[in-house]
Amino acid sequence: MNNKILFMILDDQIIYLQGSNIDHREWYISLGRNPDDFEGVIRGFILDNKIVFFKGMNFNYDQEVINKATLFAPKIKKVLQNPNLEVYCGIVINSYGEKWEPVLKINDSELVNDSIDPVKSEEIINRSNTELASGPILELKNNYDDDKFIQSAMRITIGVLILFVIYIVFLLVFKRGSVPRIDYFLWFLEFLLLIFTIYGYKKKITIVKYIGMGASVLLFVMFRPFLIVLGIFYLLFNIDQNYILSIVSFLKKLSFKRK
Repeated sequence: MNNKILFMILDDQIIYLQGSNIDHREWYISLGRNPDDFEGVIRGFILDNKIVFFKGMNFNYDQEVINKATLFAPKIKKVLQNPNLEVYCGIVINSYGEKWEPVLKINDSELVNDSIDPVKSEEIINRSNTELASGPILELKNNYDDDKFIQSAMRITIGVLILFVIYIVFLLVFKRGSVPRIDYFLWFLEFLLLIFTIYGYKKKITIVKYIGMGASVLLFVMFRPFLIVLGIFYLLFNIDQNYILSIVSFLKKLSFKRK
């Protein structure tokens, strides 16, 4: 069970989201907000008895973040009925998959005491969850805010593109007469999807994850064994790259045992 609680400060009001694997940016866009404004949104999460505030793609903090933390942290403590929560600003980004650590600790003496109705805030939590209840059934678990994941995704996608092109060239050279015309259209579409996916990762476009999923599914539609296997690999990577890392780890162990 996901016990992390996400929060954002919008229109000088704090809203919450719990029990979902989507990230802050997806949540922000699902609320009908302009993606171009997301960089300046102060947000954070509650986890491991810590409230962490930050903003920007690199989870930074500045005086504005500190001011909001001192103002809103007491409200979060009251909503969660946990006065012992520690308050922090900013996150140190370590290598992918490792635990991230907060940077600046805010002492309780610096917090601004304020009153809040916990019932009203619980309504905000429930409303935020309800608004997303009709969202995607398939949850994509990769962290699309992490630069190291993006670099890995670009390398994987480029690799899939190269293998795809090599296979198509093989078909054109050796089986040109037996290739249906519809396949040419599908090949062209797949090529465009992979190219746009690479571009999307480079520019950190929000919908890139769905373009990558589309490219994976299209490989299945071509009904060729090699492309189906390639599609399964790329689909698993798009859902959660840990699937691929687990497979690679298993193959390494298997190879080691044989030696």
